[in-house]
Amino acid sequence: MNWSLLPTISAPMPLQMALDELLFELQKKEPQAPCLRFYFSSEPWISVGCSFREPADLSKSDLILKNPRAPICHRITGGGCVLHGGDLIFSLTARMQSDPERLGSVRTSYAKIHESVRIGLQSCGLDPKFYSNSQELPKGNDCFDFPVESDLAWNGKKIAGGAQKRSEGVLLHHESILTPPGIHREDMTREIRKAAEQVFGISIRNADLDPGMYFQAETFKKTAVPISVN
Repeated sequence: MNWSLLPTISAPMPLQMALDELLFELQKKEPQAPCLRFYFSSEPWISVGCSFREPADLSKSDLILKNPRAPICHRITGGGCVLHGGDLIFSLTARMQSDPERLGSVRTSYAKIHESVRIGLQSCGLDPKFYSNSQELPKGNDCFDFPVESDLAWNGKKIAGGAQKRSEGVLLHHESILTPPGIHREDMTREIRKAAEQVFGISIRNADLDPGMYFQAETFKKTAVPISVN
């Protein structure tokens, strides 16, 4: 099986979120090869999961309160609040039936994707470890302060976490990976790509992003428009 790898771009998070949602909707309309996309936020942004529906919900996040100048946008995936700008982000959109053994369940897909991240980071000279259910993991609204099972830790702190959206047999996975000092995001991208090919038993081929999708994404930002705490 082949996956498609779209070009890496740097852009504000509302546009990045709109592109991912557009790819998710296109996958639902017509079966496509699983699509992997690495990207960066062009400036500091905070993304909030789909459970943050009301402005009052945002006051529950210490991350938002500590970063009052950072604009905020929604994700259609779950999870809490994430500060972007210094992290490496990737999304995976795929039909679950394209690999039911590895992508069929949330738990298994999450573990397999994070295994790819773990191996990739190991190739960059790090030694991340999985969080597990055997640990007492407190719950909270800020993703990197409150890890869950299969998140990755390095030097005693969470370094990678993800969230998913599933609908009509299609999944969208969002992943945020903190960039350790001395590690280039381009190297992380390359090694995670290689690791994903190993873990999923697939070949990842470079693909072009139709320029028209940028214009579609600009009109598709209905769930990714900036929101305010006030």
